[in-house]
Amino acid sequence: MNILSQISILPVYNNQIHKTQVGAKMTKNSITEKPNEKQDLFNPQRWGLPLIAIIGLADRLRSIWSRFRECFTTRTHDTSEYAFVYLRGLLTMDTQRNYANIARRVIDLQDDGQNIQHFMSDSPWLAGSVFTQIQSEVCHRPELAGGMLTLDESGDKRSGSFSAGSSRQMIGRLGKVDMGQVGVALGYYQRGFWAMVDARLYLPEEWFDQGHEKLRQRCHIPEGTAFATKAQLGLNMIRQAKAKMPFEIVGCDATYGRDSDFREALDTEGILYIGDVPKNIHVYTKEPIMGIPADTPGKRGRPHSRLAVTNGIQSVQVSSLAEKMTLTPVFIRHSERGLLVYDCAVVQYGLSMIKGRFERNGFLSGES
Repeated sequence: MNILSQISILPVYNNQIHKTQVGAKMTKNSITEKPNEKQDLFNPQRWGLPLIAIIGLADRLRSIWSRFRECFTTRTHDTSEYAFVYLRGLLTMDTQRNYANIARRVIDLQDDGQNIQHFMSDSPWLAGSVFTQIQSEVCHRPELAGGMLTLDESGDKRSGSFSAGSSRQMIGRLGKVDMGQVGVALGYYQRGFWAMVDARLYLPEEWFDQGHEKLRQRCHIPEGTAFATKAQLGLNMIRQAKAKMPFEIVGCDATYGRDSDFREALDTEGILYIGDVPKNIHVYTKEPIMGIPADTPGKRGRPHSRLAVTNGIQSVQVSSLAEKMTLTPVFIRHSERGLLVYDCAVVQYGLSMIKGRFERNGFLSGES
């Protein structure tokens, strides 16, 4: 997960450009025909943008960098110029965007990229400072208030196990278990605007055993860092954002929605959320009564000590509720291939149980 690559999203992908994008028509040629991809990469029409949308992009990038440059300075060094070089390389190169190639493209043909690599790997600037600036800019734009926090993960394949957090784990982008790194990201969305506002690297539990001690030091993982699940990382970021960000709701997929501790924490703190859940999760359509069942007279064995439903109400799988839904086409967004539409339905369910207590009434949505 690359933090610097997100900086350019904040001011560039705003409502004005988004409205122009959604107003552009997708032609047959833009979908089915693929001319020289390298020549077509910088053609704004390929991305549904008019020419006016790209005027002054270089000056705007420099302006963005100037607002963030203090995030990359210390009392003795100013390495902010490498942040600009790295961003420029990411935005103007279509393939092979490694440190050496970026340096040759942006700085000098003879530059080997060592300074950029040191800036990204060992320079003491803090990612948290970048996210703080992004959050501040969101909060200072009144039209962005009342948005949605989106919690998701992003994974990248790695060739070995020496990168921080690298392990054989599920890489969602690849759809399989492979050697790679995974980060948990918190985004903010409001009316066509999106920005990544926080992120954490996920460290698998094996990274905290004694065999990984030297590797943790080599990767500059702070001493005292403890294992945390993806849901715990996400919850910590949401709690921090609650004190700063003007969001109204949190959205997440089933990786987080299936975690009862995660849902309970959001519910306890009064945070409205929309979370995917597995189709085999159980909910109640009527409120059950919880208690410790009475012991049957004369029956041998230990007395009952665990909470259970005492009024006979049975839970049902959400898939059984979804089968009874009447689906309606709902427009989601514009995409490269045209309108993205899902057949969806919403139904109110009763209560689901978390550790002997019940979540508040909710709504179950389904899609085809």
